[in-house]
Amino acid sequence: MKDTDTVYRTLKERIVFLDYEPGQALREKELMKEFGVSRTPVREALIRLEAEGLVRIFPNQGTMVSDVSFQNLKDVLEIRYFLVRLTAQLAAARITRDELNLMKGHIERMKSEKDPKVLMRLDSEMHDLINKATKNEMLVKMLGSLRDQAVRIWTFSPSDDQYLNNMAEEFEQLVEALDRRDEEACATILEQHSQGFIEHIRSQFTW
Repeated sequence: MKDTDTVYRTLKERIVFLDYEPGQALREKELMKEFGVSRTPVREALIRLEAEGLVRIFPNQGTMVSDVSFQNLKDVLEIRYFLVRLTAQLAAARITRDELNLMKGHIERMKSEKDPKVLMRLDSEMHDLINKATKNEMLVKMLGSLRDQAVRIWTFSPSDDQYLNNMAEEFEQLVEALDRRDEEACATILEQHSQGFIEHIRSQFTW
């Protein structure tokens, strides 16, 4: 199971951040050699990724990275936006001091980072921390899957320095509100952050 988890997490990150391009073939033998594992962990990881819509498995043919779907993105953003306020409110009520400190560390890294792709990864990790602070495993799983689909589109879109540069300040405001356990302020800040993401994506593509 440990081998499967390692292969799964690594492949998912590569797919989400477009290290693997949409439509690219993933060959089991090459992955087995790279990870130093048998065929079973690779197949199990690919099956999990298919269930999340990140790859397509064709029996007796192989596996390909799924296409980036703009229609799926619209669906994803509608669901994700609906859950934002609940996520923020639960996180404000349940977050721990250790989780707050981890978030502050991520924000400091954001402030000094210039690479757009690294900033995207840090943003994704921040949302993971916020989601986990809710202590609701079902919500964490759902939001994680929605985030993966949204980040693929984000990575696919042209870079916007202004949007990336504002992230650290927005998260800093959120962490301050989380520290105060101000549920309404947290919900408003995270809602505005999510709306900013939606507007950024809309500005890059015609829907």
